[in-house]
Amino acid sequence: MSGHTPDVSAIIESIPSRKVPAPVLFAGIGAMVLGVGGFILGLTRDPVWAWGALLVALVYTMALVQGGVIFSAISTLTWARWSQPLRRVAESFGAAWLVLYPIFLLFLVFGLKVFPWHPNTIVDGGQVSLAAHSGAVLFESKPFWLSPSTFLVRQAVGVLFLAGLSLLYIRASLRPDMILAKARLGDRAPAWWGSLIGGAGSLEAEIDKGQNRQTFLAGAIVITYAIVMSLVGFDLIMSLAPHWYSNMFGGWFASSSYWLSMQAIGLFSLVARDWLGLKGWIKLKTTHDLGKMILAFTMAWAYMTFAQLMPIWYTNMPEETSFLMLRFDTPWSWLTQTVAVMCFLMPFTVLVSRGIKKMRGPFAALLACMMTGVFLERTLLIMPSIYKGDTFPVADFLLVSIPVWLGMLGLFVTFVTQFISRVPTLPVSEPKLADHPWDVHAHSLDSHSTH
Repeated sequence: MSGHTPDVSAIIESIPSRKVPAPVLFAGIGAMVLGVGGFILGLTRDPVWAWGALLVALVYTMALVQGGVIFSAISTLTWARWSQPLRRVAESFGAAWLVLYPIFLLFLVFGLKVFPWHPNTIVDGGQVSLAAHSGAVLFESKPFWLSPSTFLVRQAVGVLFLAGLSLLYIRASLRPDMILAKARLGDRAPAWWGSLIGGAGSLEAEIDKGQNRQTFLAGAIVITYAIVMSLVGFDLIMSLAPHWYSNMFGGWFASSSYWLSMQAIGLFSLVARDWLGLKGWIKLKTTHDLGKMILAFTMAWAYMTFAQLMPIWYTNMPEETSFLMLRFDTPWSWLTQTVAVMCFLMPFTVLVSRGIKKMRGPFAALLACMMTGVFLERTLLIMPSIYKGDTFPVADFLLVSIPVWLGMLGLFVTFVTQFISRVPTLPVSEPKLADHPWDVHAHSLDSHSTH
């Protein structure tokens, strides 16, 4: 049973005239230039730090990209209605695999020397052989798993498979929407839509086919995500400190990546709401529900973090405690404290409030702070394992890490805005876009859009 059919004509009619705002385009390009410049500067100053900064930016952006697809897939599998106004934004994140995956491959080919188990690992700016490095013992104990060629193939194939499923899912979601929109726009529809909707049948048949394909692919994506993103966490982060083990780390990394993407979906939707024509669709109840989801995952992030730290503390094994002491002691202690505040104490305290989740400006500011906190958290996970200096390299962090991160975000935002400006910003053919007739909202403001 569904409610009345919503009027999506304004969303469809706005497609031919929607352009990416010039300030956004210039900011994105500028950030990319800044990122490339920061990485090149890092290679001249300290190659270890430069490749580590790129790895931080990569795992951060991969979380944004794939987490958006997971958000949409979970909405499909759970028949969720509240999240439908956010689905196309989330799916546009996933389309960024087209530009992110080649960068990931470049890192796998040229950047693996930053790992301590690599036969020619880079230490303190110079290249040394495995035999002269402590990683020799680690490599000898795991010759197959930590082989560069095996590592590269495992990650390249696994991530490609996940990205391929995601792009197929996005196509299945877009196809019926484009058929519906093209029927109304005619020749005003973008020409490239023809490659996706060629040979289309009736709209009703295409909607049913699209729903079935999305449901099947959503299930496959969720399962594949749990496996592949766990491996990404184990390989790209945990293997940087091969003496340290945590069975929970892969699951923690996968869930926290989804948590980060929800923050980005909320921030992007709130900031770009008017440009996307979603002012009447992203309502107070929508942001309130998203805020509750983010609060739940904030508590899960803290719980799973503590669940990994507690056994290390009470078992007091040197090979385990060294990972923690490195991050709890100078020069990294300040970063650990900052991450605790920005990733848990601040969002938990603020998101307990019902009102803040319905206030556009404050909620968006909180999400931006949380996303910055996750960047610092990923930095804390990766950089202490590969940088062995006695003092925190402030110059490298400011001149390399932050520019590379901003450059990757600039690439992400530029592609996402270009993509979503050329497609319907809502799943206009989605039957669950309408409110269920049994929905009852106790508060009168719940039917209004955010201010």
